[in-house]
Amino acid sequence: MLIPKLIEKLRNNIQINGVEVINFINLKEQDLEIIRQWRNHPEVKRWMYTDHEISKEEHMNFIESLVKDTKNFYYLVIKEHKKIGVISLTRLNYRNRNAYFGIYANPFEKAPNAGIILEKTSLKLAFEVANLHTLKLEVIETNERAINFYKRMGFREEGKLREFVFKDGCWLDVIVMGMTEEEYHEKYKH
Repeated sequence: MLIPKLIEKLRNNIQINGVEVINFINLKEQDLEIIRQWRNHPEVKRWMYTDHEISKEEHMNFIESLVKDTKNFYYLVIKEHKKIGVISLTRLNYRNRNAYFGIYANPFEKAPNAGIILEKTSLKLAFEVANLHTLKLEVIETNERAINFYKRMGFREEGKLREFVFKDGCWLDVIVMGMTEEEYHEKYKH
């Protein structure tokens, strides 16, 4: 797929398996504010690299930066009119067909199987819409629940970024995990 067409596709809203995937740049201000509240929730921000309180101005500046960004895409995921959470494809490398992804669920109204919905939507977006070869993620070493979840979903540990993030007064490692398109097709398309 030609890069400009792929960028246009990733900037648009997408339907994946009955789930609405709405690009942040297409959201109304009230939905953007809901996402900011999620991101500032203690259970979400504790696992992020930055855990300060994000102001409305900072959040809107971030959204504005996405309008021209061709390597980072963020989406609100909605299923059956319920806001499930956020997924992202970031650091997209078109030549090498790889990217990183992230997810977080709505911390105020936890939908059943929210993690699985967000994960499977991310995988389909990455491997079937964006046609990636490799998908990576980074997870703080103390987030054992997420690490085990990603392993169950088919990701493999690939390495470690030593003392990569400073949280709660100490340096923490970050685990790098990944999945190839072949591994995706073996696990999800048989």
